Amino acid sequence: MRFVCSLLFATSILSTAAADPVADFFRGQTVTIIVGSDPGGGYDSYARPVSRHLGALIPGEPSVVVKYMPGAAGLVAANYLYNSAPRDGLWIGAPQRQITVEPLRGNAAARYDPFKFNWLGSVTSETAVLLVDKNAPHRVPADVLAKPLILANLGAGTDSEVEATAMRRLHGAPINLISGYSGTPEALLAVERGEAQGVHGISWSYVKTKKADWLAQGKIRLILQSGLKPHPDLKGLPSIFELAKTQQERDVWDLIVAPKEASRPYVAPPGVPAERGAALREAFDKLMRDAAFLDDMAKLQLEVVPASGDDIVAMMKRLYAFPPETVLKMRAAIATGG
Repeated sequence: MRFVCSLLFATSILSTAAADPVADFFRGQTVTIIVGSDPGGGYDSYARPVSRHLGALIPGEPSVVVKYMPGAAGLVAANYLYNSAPRDGLWIGAPQRQITVEPLRGNAAARYDPFKFNWLGSVTSETAVLLVDKNAPHRVPADVLAKPLILANLGAGTDSEVEATAMRRLHGAPINLISGYSGTPEALLAVERGEAQGVHGISWSYVKTKKADWLAQGKIRLILQSGLKPHPDLKGLPSIFELAKTQQERDVWDLIVAPKEASRPYVAPPGVPAERGAALREAFDKLMRDAAFLDDMAKLQLEVVPASGDDIVAMMKRLYAFPPETVLKMRAAIATGG
């Protein structure tokens, strides 16, 4: 009898130790990734392979689906995740990169505290480019500052609008932004139809994979690149920082382009139970090293230059620590209207 009791007690301990409440919660469930843009663009291109591989790395191996919530350069999705989405760990977001700094930019429509999100990480950093049609007279950045240029706008609050506006306000570039396009595919179609001479703020990773034929055929020209660091593919292409004439202007551009260091960010809402949030962060970190995922990304010609959730928070702390006068100059540089 003593032996049987001891055996039952030991079995009970092992059973309790083997139980995983996080895995038990996720098992049989569906995790939804809210993409803060339209289907077919860069954020969607990354969310699809993430959705195919992430579930296998979350305890309990839930299924993962993608849904779209475009609008206001990712703010609609960010506000939903922060204020309305269930906080159970089954909802995560792939918003646009600007959400890290919209409160710093003074955007009253950003109804969230970026530091309170559960930052899972970012799949890659990005470099954007200014591209023009081959028939445009612009060949070097000096031409952009001297010759009128009609650009298709990728959307309010996107890099396309923000950076083109800053070029106008900081450096006097005679840029005319044409709005009304829902995303990258439509903006590029506008260039093809002759409605616009070019697009600024489009990710280089998108151009080199989706429009490789345009590059090969010489249908477009690259004028400059936009990112904290030059892209290895774009050696010799001038940086947007070269437009700056003072240190403060360089600092303003730093504030504007730094979010590209976490260009494909993933977040969970605040208030997710700590153990589930930790499991999601660990799963995302594993995903960035997962052989099957990396093979999938290589086949899709999508870059993986990951940042952890802690990296994103550190980046935000650096940006939010800039002197108030520099922040005010940045806000004035990107302000639309007036």
